[in-house]
Amino acid sequence: MAFRMDSDERRRHPRVRLDGRTGGRATVFADFRVVALSESGAELEMAVPLAMGSHCDITLNLSHGSVDVKGRVVDIKEPAAAEAPFHVAVDFLTIDALDQALLQSFLERERRKAL
Repeated sequence: MAFRMDSDERRRHPRVRLDGRTGGRATVFADFRVVALSESGAELEMAVPLAMGSHCDITLNLSHGSVDVKGRVVDIKEPAAAEAPFHVAVDFLTIDALDQALLQSFLERERRKAL
């Protein structure tokens, strides 16, 4: 049974004011381009930067599959021009063994191409 709200009643349940006594964490989905990548971190181009020192979950879409890593923002470079992206440096904190192997394989192929 769907709950119907009258125009006078906007919320199903009343809110309780906490005035900041409780906190949490929000996951933000933001597109990025990878500028540089290694086994231990990445430099990302983003329209809006992540917060300095923040922890983040990143999915890297590599040519042969995606890799999920947990990282921490260690540097942010302001855009060079008004419409240019931010450069965000992320150190990888954790990556599971299978994703680590996929990342390593990808990097080895990319390094061979660069020779």
